Amino acid sequence: MYVPQCGMPFAKHFCGLCSVWMLLSFLSAVKTESAVVTVLRGKSTTVNCDHNKTSEKDFFTAALSRERSLCSYIYQHKSWTKRPCEDNIRFIWTPETKEMSFELLNLQINDSGVYTCVVERQIPPPVQQLGIQTAFVRVIARPAVSTSCVTGSDGAPTMLCSSEGFYPAALEQVWIRDGESITSPNSSLINREHLNSSDARWSSSNNTDGSYSLTSFLHLPPTPEQVMYHCWVNHSSLNQPITVNISSTECYGKNKQHISVIFIMAGISFGVLTGFLLAAAVNYPSLKECCFCSSAEEIKASEAASLSQVEFHIISAPPQIISASSHWLLSIIYPNNAT
Repeated sequence: MYVPQCGMPFAKHFCGLCSVWMLLSFLSAVKTESAVVTVLRGKSTTVNCDHNKTSEKDFFTAALSRERSLCSYIYQHKSWTKRPCEDNIRFIWTPETKEMSFELLNLQINDSGVYTCVVERQIPPPVQQLGIQTAFVRVIARPAVSTSCVTGSDGAPTMLCSSEGFYPAALEQVWIRDGESITSPNSSLINREHLNSSDARWSSSNNTDGSYSLTSFLHLPPTPEQVMYHCWVNHSSLNQPITVNISSTECYGKNKQHISVIFIMAGISFGVLTGFLLAAAVNYPSLKECCFCSSAEEIKASEAASLSQVEFHIISAPPQIISASSHWLLSIIYPNNAT
């Protein structure tokens, strides 16, 4: 049988047509699409597995991966068989339209990345890709904004604004006084009419779940004043900026309460110590007398014990060895029995 070689002039056109036909066949069988999905932390999203629905397939697979295999299913004998799959992933199949997808549940910041769904026909061989769908899932987190009054290290009243648990890291936080910005976003003061440049500072931190936190401190003037302050926060996860109000009178009042509590605790401690010292002074004579009585009683008991020992030894001595001096001693101890 004669087989034309591509190197021959008359067969070059034939080989070229074959290559074009194979390429068109591959492109018609494989559908590749990509998408960008932004989802809030804790929510769910779906990665579609678009594929060529016209191809005959009795045995094929659908697999989802993100740097590694996450979940896969096998279709054979008109039913699906589940293979190793992560707990937060659910496979969805619609028999009427032959559409399939993977649902990602309760997404967290660390779940961000590129997800790929591949549909392949396994039988008959060789393996043929029927569709490839990629989706970049971007998980974002909204900041939780709150304000409070604290006391600075120097005892001055201080306002605090906290933006916690947000992602990505870019966030704007501005202090506003009576409708006018007194700080630029996350930086030093821009309006020094009422405050000094050292009166505002920021502190940021990275959380274990991949989110960020930002806290700003605004020291108030030493002279009490009644002014309304606002902490303005803007982030890409928000539909509109968040504004939290706080009155300076709250911080001045709390600072006075804090000082009062310190004085009260000091007074209580001083009172307890004074009472203890007075009680000790009042009871000192009784304690001294008690200790003296105890010492006297111990001395008497010791003397009595010594006398009993002398008496015991004397009485227990044999009669034949008692001399005149001993008889004289007995007459002193026992005058009635001296004879």
